[in-house]
Amino acid sequence: MEIRRFFVQPQDVSDGSVVIEGEEFAHLTRVLRYKTGYRLIACPGDGRELCCTLTEIGADRAVAKIDEVRDGQAELPYRVTLFQALPKGDKMSFIVQKCVELGVSEIVPFTSRNTEETKFNRARMQRVAVEACKQCGRCARCEIGELVGFDDVLAALGGFDVAVMPFEHAEKGKMGDVVGLCAAKNVALIIGSEGGFDSSEVEGAVAHGAQTITLGKRILRCETAGVVALALLDYERGELGR
Repeated sequence: MEIRRFFVQPQDVSDGSVVIEGEEFAHLTRVLRYKTGYRLIACPGDGRELCCTLTEIGADRAVAKIDEVRDGQAELPYRVTLFQALPKGDKMSFIVQKCVELGVSEIVPFTSRNTEETKFNRARMQRVAVEACKQCGRCARCEIGELVGFDDVLAALGGFDVAVMPFEHAEKGKMGDVVGLCAAKNVALIIGSEGGFDSSEVEGAVAHGAQTITLGKRILRCETAGVVALALLDYERGELGR
């Protein structure tokens, strides 16, 4: 039987046991129909994996005994926040799934001058992110932020060591040329919508410290660009077996 992962809060771990509540408890009992004696992995978000045996199932929570504590191996040694212009339709699900698999720490959707979509279901995307984290063996949740405006993205860039902005009209500059990338602990990646970025938005991002790069001679779809850029970033940092 596959040993499933469940995300818990640090305060849920104490005295050699872990408590599972909320949506994770509902998933454990109603969907997976776990019984006492089943094994599971609890992830408190601090880089550890707690290998447990389920000992108690109550009305609104379960308790598991911690059998082994080990370090997780699937998290990046740096944080990447993806600022993603809100795409049309259900493309955001694909973006969340694939970028989670590549190790992104947080995804913040935003609206820009060429964004056409205005509706964003944060709760649904958070569920997609959690399931993707479990599927690829991560021990920390990728957080999904609230929908913000482009000015909010610019205001946030000061909190990052490096900010990278792929731009379809950039004539030079690749991921490996980004200054400070290999030493950065906190990286921002800014991806546009189907209509791309307005030149004034690019100028604004550069003024706030972003470095523009090209992703090649072909214009990529918005749901492709973030995945490619994140993969290139991981490659340059040695996280894809380089």
